[in-house]
Amino acid sequence: MKKIICIGECALYLVLDAKGRPLGNMPGGRVLNAAAILARDKYNVVMASEASADPVGDIVAAYLKESGVDLSSLDRFTEGRTPINVFVAADTSSVPESVTRYEQYPDDCFDIVWPRVDEGDIVLFGGYYALDARMRPRLSRFLANCAERKAILVYMPGFLPVQEPRITRVMPAILENLELANVVIARNIDLKLIFGIDNTDSLYHDHIDFYCRSLVSVDVANHRISYYTGKEVSSVEIPADICSTLIWNAGAAAGVVAMIAERDLDAKALEAPDAPTREAIIGAAARSAAQAAKAIAEQWQKI
Repeated sequence: MKKIICIGECALYLVLDAKGRPLGNMPGGRVLNAAAILARDKYNVVMASEASADPVGDIVAAYLKESGVDLSSLDRFTEGRTPINVFVAADTSSVPESVTRYEQYPDDCFDIVWPRVDEGDIVLFGGYYALDARMRPRLSRFLANCAERKAILVYMPGFLPVQEPRITRVMPAILENLELANVVIARNIDLKLIFGIDNTDSLYHDHIDFYCRSLVSVDVANHRISYYTGKEVSSVEIPADICSTLIWNAGAAAGVVAMIAERDLDAKALEAPDAPTREAIIGAAARSAAQAAKAIAEQWQKI
């Protein structure tokens, strides 16, 4: 069975109401939650990441393990703390007004045992974790090795502005990731943050197509998932009431990866996928996103 290797940050999201009262917490990160969704769907998933050997790290690791994720490539470092993102609601609802991040990574980090990579394996990576100078050299070598071994690379750009307020500092790494990727899955809000362009059509042709032919665009504002490749585009509408959660985005990513695995798509097939293939991928993304949103039990989880 093919492996799905997920490379992303392990963090905890803490949600407070407008008066500072805790509403709840959940393991955070699109890559992490996509890994959990895929593992619960019985895919062979390995999480390549790090978490401190602290109580917060224990919570995140337990969530992944209970979901069925292989943690053999999860480094539990001792000199530091697992990141926490604190979301503060704007009012009595759970719409976030601000996000404050707390982290303490050791200088010598990302000392993980990389999983074996075989032809046809799928590597999902992204977030600021794919840009951070602390781990970039090791990650770049691993991704290059994945490409040489004919694994499928799926890149999810996007990160909190507080992590890097000057986009020019990380743009070289973003472009390198785009060039390595066989598929890019991106929210329109993340692409706007990176490239400063609202129109996804123009953005794809001006900034993505040169590096990667396949873009799956998650357009929250217009309740749509679209697949761009060359001059072709396929789209599927999404119910508006499920488009307000980070879990929804993780579900969409999991659906894309699951369909690539199910159809045994290789790099050549993803270079210029035909309409039925594009529609199958975004259809799977929409169904997985809806299932993820349906699983949300609490209002505060809609962040």
